[in-house]
This record gives sequence, C-alpha cells and structure tokens, in this order.
Amino acid sequence: MKTLSFNQIQIRVFAIIVVLFTSIVFNYRVWVQLPQLESTMIKLSERELTSLIFGIERINKPLLTLNYDYAVWDATYQFAKQPNTTRSQKYLAVNYPKDTFTSLKVDGAFIFDNQSNLLYAKGLNYKTNQNLNFEFYDFERFPENKIFTSDPYNGKEVKPVTGFISTKFGPAFVTSTPILLSDKSTPSQGFMVFIRLIDQSFVSELPSFTSTPVTMERLSIDSDITEFEDWNAAINMTELTPFTQRVIRDTKAQPVLKITVYHTNTKPPSIWGVGMVSLIVAMVVLLATVYLLLAGFIIRPVQRLANNVKAMDRKKRYKELPRNYIIAELRKISFHFNALMGTVQRQNTILSQQVHVDELTQIANRRAFELHLETQLQLLRRQNIGFTLILADIDYFKQYNDSLGHVAGDEALISIATLLAQHFKRAGDICARFGGEEFIMLYSDIPEAALTHKMTEILAAVKALAIPHPASQVADYVTVSFGVCQVSTTLSGTNNAGNVNSFMTGKQLTEIADKALYQAKQRGRNQYYQVAVNANETSTVDITTPKPEEL
Repeated sequence: MKTLSFNQIQIRVFAIIVVLFTSIVFNYRVWVQLPQLESTMIKLSERELTSLIFGIERINKPLLTLNYDYAVWDATYQFAKQPNTTRSQKYLAVNYPKDTFTSLKVDGAFIFDNQSNLLYAKGLNYKTNQNLNFEFYDFERFPENKIFTSDPYNGKEVKPVTGFISTKFGPAFVTSTPILLSDKSTPSQGFMVFIRLIDQSFVSELPSFTSTPVTMERLSIDSDITEFEDWNAAINMTELTPFTQRVIRDTKAQPVLKITVYHTNTKPPSIWGVGMVSLIVAMVVLLATVYLLLAGFIIRPVQRLANNVKAMDRKKRYKELPRNYIIAELRKISFHFNALMGTVQRQNTILSQQVHVDELTQIANRRAFELHLETQLQLLRRQNIGFTLILADIDYFKQYNDSLGHVAGDEALISIATLLAQHFKRAGDICARFGGEEFIMLYSDIPEAALTHKMTEILAAVKALAIPHPASQVADYVTVSFGVCQVSTTLSGTNNAGNVNSFMTGKQLTEIADKALYQAKQRGRNQYYQVAVNANETSTVDITTPKPEEL
C-alpha cells in the first residue's frame, strides 16, 4: 500500500469534504429548494390568472348593475307595455340622450318585448358620439343571440343574462335583464339589453388587477386556437410558463378575443446562482464559514418562505412576507407575492364593503341593518336595553325623478342619506338605505325627551337642506316622513293587542314602523308619527306627535 504524507491526507480529506459538501448543497438545491420555489411561483401564476378573471368580472359589473336598474323600473315597464304612446316617447327622449350613453359608459341600449320583437334600439359610441348600427338582434341571421331575450322572470329571482358577441365594430360585452315593475309584482314585460364594446381602455384596465402585463388580440372566425381554454375556465397549472393565453368566445362559441397574461416569474432560478457559487467558494476558504452561510443565508430563508406560503395557503389567511432576504431570487418572489396579495386584499376589502354598504349612498345597506337589528333584539332580551326603530320615506320621490331626472334623484338620495347618517353616530346607532327612496334607522337606548329632540332636529335639518322639489304636494323643497317605533319589554298604556309566547321579530317591528310611517303620510307628510311597542306582549301604544307647523 502506498503511503501518504500528512499534507496529502489533509488535502484529500479536505477535497472529499468539499466534494461532499458541494454535492449535498447541489442536491438540496435541485431536489428541495428549487421544487419549493417552483411550487411557489406556480401558485403566484395561478393567482395572476385568478386576478385576470376577477378583473374582467369587476370591469363589467357596473354595466350589469346599470342594466338591472333600468330594467327593474316602472317607467321602462310602462314603455314596454305601451311603446307607442306620447308618454313612452317622452320616456325615450328623457332617458336615452347622448349624455346618458356617456355617463353610463354604454355603446348600445335595446328594448324587446316578450316575443323578442324590438321596441327600441340605439347604438352610440359613448366616447366618440358616433352612431353605431348593431345587427345582433337580427335573430334570423344570428339565432344564437336570442338567449338574451329567452329567459323571462320566473316570479322568484331576476336572472340577468350576460355574454360576449361579435359585431362589425368589434367584440362587445352584452347584458340582458327582464323588464319588471320595481316591486317585481307582475310578470316581465320584455327585456332590457345593454352593450359595451371591448376597446383599448378595457385592456388597459386589466393590469391594475393582475399586477402583470396583459394583452388582447382580436381573432378571425377561422382562427385555430382549440388548445386555448375559455377566459373563466378552472385554473390548474402544472409548470411554469412565460405567459398563459385564454380566449373569449361569443354566443356561437366562436373565439373573438385572445388574452395573454405575462407571468411575473417565467422560470425557476438557475442551479448555479450567485448564492450557490458564493457558498462553494466560501467552503474552499473556510468550511465553518460555509456551514454558517448555508444555514444562515439559504436554508432557513427558503424554509421560512416556503413555510409562510404553505401556512397561508392552508389557513387561507394572507399576510405580508418578509423582504429582507439576501438572495435576489427570494427577495424578488417576496416582493411580487406581497404586491399580488396587496391587490387581492384590496379587492377583498372592496367586496366585503359592498356586502354591507349601499353602492349609491355609501351608507349601510339593508343586510347590514338587519344584522344590527338582530343584535339589538338580543340586547333587549338579555339586558332589557330598549331601542327605537325609525323608517323614513322621501315624500313624492317618484314625482321628483319624473320632473328632474334620475341623476338628480340619485344626488338627492345621496344628500338625504348623508344628512340622516350625521344624526346616528353612536356605536349602537345605525342609518341604512332600506330600498329605493326609503331609509331605516335605529337609536339604541334613547330616552323619550332625547328622541323627540332628535326627530325635531332631523326634520329641521331636512328643511335647512332645502333641496328644490317642483313636483311636491307638501312643500317647495324635498321633505321626509318618518315612522317611529319605540321598542321595550315594559310598556304602560292602552290598546293592548294581546299576549303571545314568542318574542317579536325584527320583521314584525319593521312592519309596525312602516304602519307608523303610513300614519305620518296620512297626516300630511313632512312629519313623524310615533308608536311604542312591548316586544314581549306585541302591544303598541300610539304617542301624540307634533304636526309639521308645530316643529
């Protein structure tokens, strides 16, 4: 056996250690680190596609809302029922001038009867004011488009129909809603259809949702893109790609637009990155330093990143990743992950607000009020804390809309809502839009004298607001009537309505407030009418309230 010197042994042992160390680091990077990074990047790419789908739906949502508002409206219902009257011609002249298309950001408005016969059609590019002659309603040539006029109201749920169509002016988004009275009490009278062309502004808005570049390409009818999925198809990525392409199809299932989303991360980091080379060089210099660098700068950060992402994915609760990574790839992933999650969280916040906030007036909506009312009923049952329920209605509001238009009506609703909300500031109080021109409010644990002062103060504030109302039969300004229902579990008085075992519900109390509101209107409006209710015994007592001239 050949003998070796001590130096030779040291060199060989050091070389073996370096090779083993290098092999371990190399294998860890190949089999552990890079798969984790690639999995994280794939999740980021999937979230970018999810944001694209959300963005398209979000951009088109205002058109859905506007279409619904115009369809479920008494004036539209009367037009569809009697389209050839003088009143119907006035309805068209008032509600569909050029300014309406510009303010609503629609390029076409169409009204059909229940037999898909066209009653009204107008195409106008809302940006250029150029007349547009759409042909989608020629159902003999385009029978597939009849889906927009073939689903009448079923008496239970209003179901708008949406989709994309091809026009000679380019692809367009279409939404259709059955025409109904505001209270949905009768069968539908036809269909209201809105069209919005998909132009460059639509494409330019998408990157604000995806945080990555997005392009859109119009396709010819003979384009062969069968391998591409629809824009809203389920997302299941198995590998990293520089971009993902989806298509938008028209009602004939023909592709009309190709959407390309360029992903943030297109490929995993190189095996021989800066960090890897630095570790190996450091190992050659000093083995101990290599171990410290490996543990302190690569393994732990990658594990922390992967664990953070994994924990967030498991709990479905996202928080910002640390940004103080020394490795450029990890810092880049952290930066883009945080940016994407920031966008998702902002959109989630917007959606959460929309669940409980009225979109027009920006005060609480009916759902938020009903939840709050249920809480107050629990406090009444358990702690005997009473409250006052108030239902308000703007007097002759339909006449206000008819005389001044719906834009002015919306502004008046916003002004009244803002004014009312200013009088409900305590934690237990709430002011909400009940529907249409009605508002519902609640004072928690308010004495009789304070309530009287508050109601007088609100009526005076409405008067001081002095919104002109040329069609009112009460005053020359917008007025409001109030039905006030004081709720407690101890009530003295007369008119006892009986005794029941169950506690009164929020719906029953709202109905009582509504009856009080009816009394206020019967007495001449622009005032409040007050009743007291024993929630245990369902008894009510009318309380004398001052007439308007006494306030």
